[in-house]
Amino acid sequence: MRSLVVPSVVIVLLAANIDQASSLLSSGCNTSQHRRRSCHHHYTATKPSTLSFQKQINNIITPIPRTSSSSLTKLRATTKETDLTSLRKLLTTATSIHNKNLASTPPLSQISSRLHDLEVESSNPSFWDSSNSARNDVVTKEIGRYSRLKEEMVLWEKLRKDATEALELLEELMNNQKSDDDNNNSENDNEEMILLTQEECQSSAQQLLLLSQKYELSTLLSGPYDDSPCRILLTAGAGGTEACDWVAMLYRMYVRHATYMDYTIKVVDESAGDVVGYKSVELQIDGPNAYGWFKGEKGAHRLVRLSPFNANNKRQTTFAGVDVVPVLEEETIQSVDIPEKELEITTMRSGGKGGQNVNKVETGVRIKHLPSGIAVKCTEQRTQLMNKNLAMNRLKAQLLAIAQEQRLQDINAIRGDVVEASWGAQIRNYVMQPYKMVKDGRSEWETSDVDGVLDGGAALEEFVGAWLRWMRAKEEKEREELEMAA
Repeated sequence: MRSLVVPSVVIVLLAANIDQASSLLSSGCNTSQHRRRSCHHHYTATKPSTLSFQKQINNIITPIPRTSSSSLTKLRATTKETDLTSLRKLLTTATSIHNKNLASTPPLSQISSRLHDLEVESSNPSFWDSSNSARNDVVTKEIGRYSRLKEEMVLWEKLRKDATEALELLEELMNNQKSDDDNNNSENDNEEMILLTQEECQSSAQQLLLLSQKYELSTLLSGPYDDSPCRILLTAGAGGTEACDWVAMLYRMYVRHATYMDYTIKVVDESAGDVVGYKSVELQIDGPNAYGWFKGEKGAHRLVRLSPFNANNKRQTTFAGVDVVPVLEEETIQSVDIPEKELEITTMRSGGKGGQNVNKVETGVRIKHLPSGIAVKCTEQRTQLMNKNLAMNRLKAQLLAIAQEQRLQDINAIRGDVVEASWGAQIRNYVMQPYKMVKDGRSEWETSDVDGVLDGGAALEEFVGAWLRWMRAKEEKEREELEMAA
């Protein structure tokens, strides 16, 4: 009788299931000689034929179905058509926002002419005299603003032209490919060209879209103090130690976001918490439209999470207050007059570096505006008089900003505008348990990327942009209602 001897490796690879392979290998196939005897005994007992074994192998090794070349060609064509449609939509969206920005921006020729006039004025030797310092600052800022705008407009036009031409070339290449399907060499070359053109079109259109969206947001920053630097004041609210840690988290978020937006950050004052974090932090942000960008963050911010400071690891809600104040020039606040009877002025020791003058003499000043409850503290300067003047300027700037927000003609009409960091006053909720969500209570913008928002990157930028658009829509609606009432 002829027996079939099969190596154990083939049995493992071709067995219908792992259990069958294990039983075959465990029957004593340890050495090559013993493997032959045991396998010979096994197969003579069952007496399988070579033909039946071949059928088993055929059942195990199922051939991979082959796709016809015509089917592959149709599949590739469908995929390319889908990509082409996506590119058209992307470019249409980008050009739409670009056209909207151009409609609200002076023509490039007018900007170039204005920039030329300013450069000619600044080239005059007498322009830099000390008596003309006020005009120096204005012209320098205008030159910088128009130069940036001119560079941006040239870049927009280049990206739009590149994306449009690449899309036209891509459509032409795809049309040519349909008529040249019989030539394989030309088809491969054409596919490579299509891929490169597609990448170029997508890259240019995506850049145009991002830059147009950023400029669209900058056009919303048209308030009287939006282009000023700002101070951000973070204060721990309800929540105890958890609130101090929440202030530290917001502190990190805003510092990282200011860096992300290419602003410069200066820590003005810090008051450490009893256990962790901070009771209060004051930051100064400098850069183009710093106040306009951060002013929407003013209000109470609510955090919900499993508290690391709770022994039972229970979910806890805590609050922190955020106040945003513009830093205005001396000329802007000269007209503001606050009666002495509305002010409460106290002094304190500044502490910290500076020697005996700041550690033993009460150089720090705190001024409270009694009608509104707004208080400003200043401990930066070495003398009490300098701190008092600086604190008064900051108080006036804050009152001016509030009057502008409330559309008041006089700062005396301001009453009780202090940010209350407690339940019911929150503008934004950061929920980390039992689910993840950050939601703005004003614009209704929300996201599940809590970590991205707290990291201060693009996720927080989306919240700021959503608030600016919501604020513009609200102002336009109020304006229409006033016109209809009139």
